[in-house]
Order: sequence, then structure tokens, then C-alpha cells
Amino acid sequence: MTDAIVERVKQRSHEGDLPCMAAHTVAWETGAAPARVGSIADELGLIVTDCQVGLFGYGPKAEGKSKLIRPMPAVPADLKARIEARAKEGRITCLACWDIARELNIERLAVGNAADAIGIKIRPCQLGAF
Repeated sequence: MTDAIVERVKQRSHEGDLPCMAAHTVAWETGAAPARVGSIADELGLIVTDCQVGLFGYGPKAEGKSKLIRPMPAVPADLKARIEARAKEGRITCLACWDIARELNIERLAVGNAADAIGIKIRPCQLGAF
């Protein structure tokens, strides 16, 4: 199974990068845990990019362009309540953010922006990137 995952990761990577969405696609296609795909990407020297909750992989960090996440100006009450209900010790998991996005039929980035606005950190990453 690992050889198949390695091949899929290689196919989905581009110039040393593996977008978050591509990594999750590999996990879904192969039945592997996302963390396993992230570990294989590390072993191959690939950098996970384009985080779906906006935290990393969008440009040079030194230029302040590495993340898309921006605090939401006004967080809807239902979104805030769901984030706070799943948060522990000021953190919410990436997977929980995905679940909230699915439940509310909103973009994952919107959940990231809302969490940032209310001071909740997103950790850990499903791929092991943070």
C-alpha cells in the first residue's frame, strides 16, 4: 500500500510542492490516513502548500504572504458557537474546522477566518504540517 501512496503523492506534487487538497485526495483515493500522506510527503522532501483553512503555503513568509487567513470582521453566532464548542484550551483541530464547514455548508477558509477572529488557534493539522 505504501508504494501506491508514494506514487500518488509523486503524481500529485509539482516542483517540490504538494497542495493540501492534493494530499487529501491521495488519502481518500488510497484509504490512507491524511497523517500518513503528510509523512510520505516529508520523506520525499515535499512541502505541503495551499492549506485549506488558510494557515500556510501561499507565498513567501518573509513577505507576509504565507497565509490567507484573515480575521473575520463579524463572526456569525452559530459559527462562533460551533467553533467554541469544539475548541479546547484555545485550540480547535483542522478536522473539526472541516466538520464545521461541512455542517454549515461554508468554505473551510471561512471557518479558519472565524477561528482567528475569536482567538482560537487551529492545531493540529491533519497532514502533520503543524
